[in-house]
This record gives sequence, structure tokens and C-alpha cells, in this order.
Amino acid sequence: MAAPIRFYLDFASPYAYFAAGRLRALAEAHGRALDIRPVILWAVLKAQGIGDPMGSDARKAYMLADMERSADFFGVPFRFPDAFRISTHRAARLFHAVAADRPEIAEALATTLLESFFVRGENIAAPEEVAAVRAVTGLDGAAITALIEGPVGRDRLEATVRAAIDDGVVGSPFILVEGEGFFGADRLPQIEWRLGRIEDPRGRRS
Repeated sequence: MAAPIRFYLDFASPYAYFAAGRLRALAEAHGRALDIRPVILWAVLKAQGIGDPMGSDARKAYMLADMERSADFFGVPFRFPDAFRISTHRAARLFHAVAADRPEIAEALATTLLESFFVRGENIAAPEEVAAVRAVTGLDGAAITALIEGPVGRDRLEATVRAAIDDGVVGSPFILVEGEGFFGADRLPQIEWRLGRIEDPRGRRS
């Protein structure tokens, strides 16, 4: 069986949101599972010796404009969240805790968290307060908080951050295809090309 496509992301990354739908479709088209791995991006970048991606006024202005353009390009709804730069550790812990026990809803939860933040502008720093999160998990706020604060989500998030560092993650989204890394939503055409070459090294789809 073909190896899963490994998808590292931070839930506060607009480019992860832009990439997610098309990456899922690519995985399905090539008969591969999508291994979704939320991380805390600042912790990964710090370990890699990489500074703040929006650390200069010029780069910040460019990226903000590019986010609007990229949303138009990918054809997805998008709004700038009121609190754009948030810590997503609680959302990531929740994902990992849910994925450990109910993997069948993990992808739906990831989609819900991304859309809650980048479409509806909801505060995913407090996922227990987001109605769509409660709906997809079937849990009330107290149960969600218990998962966030429990050991499973904490431990799995810490392990995923360590794995991301070892895998050479340098941003979000970062996608691994058979060990080869691709950084950014704009790498999707190269990922499709690489998957085709893996399936037929002569450059023909079988």
C-alpha cells in the first residue's frame, strides 16, 4: 500500500487552509491516505533557527496582500481573523486527542478548525467555545476542555513537534511525499507531478 501523504500544519496558517482541500483531493486521486499533523509552528521554526516569517514590515505587507490573492486563486472563502496571530496549542491538542480515540472524524475536525478561523473568524484559541467544533465532535465545552488539558493531546502534540523538527519542517503547510518535503500551498502542482512520477517513473500515468 502506498505511504500516506504527511501534512504538517499550524491551524493559524492561511496557506495550510488554502492547501487543505486540494491536497485531500490529490491524496484521494492517487490512492493515498492524508496524515494530518498539526504543530505549533513557532516552536518548530525556533528549533530550526528560523525567524518570524512576518518579522519585517515589507514582508508582512506582501504576505497580507498575497493571502487575499491566494484565496482568490484557490477559489475559497477567506476573511482575516480579528486576532490573526494566535497560539493554536489548544486546537492542536484537541485534534491529537480526538484523532487518538476517533480517527474517523480527525479530518473533519481539522477542516472545521481551519474554516472556523479563516471563514467565520471564530476564536479557535478557545475551541471549546466554537459551536462547529462542538458539533463535529459531539462534545460539550467541558468535555472538549478536558481533552485539551488531558495527557493524550499534550503528549501527542509534543511528539509531533519533535517529529516535525526531525522531518525538516520549515513552515506551514509542509508536505512530505515518500520522505520528500514540499513547503507551501504553491507546491501542490509539484506534489501532483511527483506522485505521477512515483506511480510511473517514465513520466506516464499507468
